[in-house]
Amino acid sequence: MLIEALGVTKRYGRKPVLEGIDLTVGEGEIVALAGVNGAGKTTLINLLMGFLEIDGGSIKVLDDDPLHRRQLGSIGWMPERPAFPPQLRTDDVLGFQAHTFPRWDHSFANDLVQRLDLDTASSVRSFSRGQLARLALICALGHRPKLLLLDDPTLGLDPGGRRLLLGELLSAIVDAGTGVLLATHLLEEADQALDRLAILSDRSILVDQSPDELKASCRFLEMPTDAPPPPAALSARRHAGGWVTTHWNEELWIGYCAETPGARASTLDIESIFIALTGGNQ
Repeated sequence: MLIEALGVTKRYGRKPVLEGIDLTVGEGEIVALAGVNGAGKTTLINLLMGFLEIDGGSIKVLDDDPLHRRQLGSIGWMPERPAFPPQLRTDDVLGFQAHTFPRWDHSFANDLVQRLDLDTASSVRSFSRGQLARLALICALGHRPKLLLLDDPTLGLDPGGRRLLLGELLSAIVDAGTGVLLATHLLEEADQALDRLAILSDRSILVDQSPDELKASCRFLEMPTDAPPPPAALSARRHAGGWVTTHWNEELWIGYCAETPGARASTLDIESIFIALTGGNQ
């Protein structure tokens, strides 16, 4: 495993931010981490990078304690809000990266510059948020890392850039065996690229499944106002005038409907499932 987090807990002072986090990422696997703002996504990525120390549990990244920082040369990291010295040009930034990472692939990095339409002569101070995101993405990918940690990488990218990242680029990266942990707020766009989706809420991971498995296990349930609640085995919770279950059982539902005329169930897309489980938008 490239990432193995077991029972991870993190507190800021007395305030718990993460509790009992279990998460793995294997070679060639793309895992999305979704949660409302403030849920702890960035905190978890900072723990994996060794920028913070855990308060409980264990973390291994590339078979090592991230606090030792011995594996940073094999990790590509893109922060949520990339920042570079404003006086530098794109060429200067990429030159620094090439000097820092012995495995830097100049040809691959130059190809990314062209495909992401990044001006190499302009100084960073003139860059828009989207241009900063594209430069940070090249910095994260250029040394062909074994593990890629992306904190909301599509923030600021235009639709073309998002499609390139979530489609062709990630596909090529994982084909080479790189594992990817992707904190994102664009679940519908990322859906087709993912192997697994982990939803973070109330300081813990609520679900960790493939998008197809998650959609198959979830239903929105509607019934008359005087109807009894859904079967307890469905573990349904109230949402938007109905109920949502993440433990769909068609046989149980058919039995319930036989005694409850007017009850019906409908499928949910990934965004709707996220909102139902977390109680909010990202």
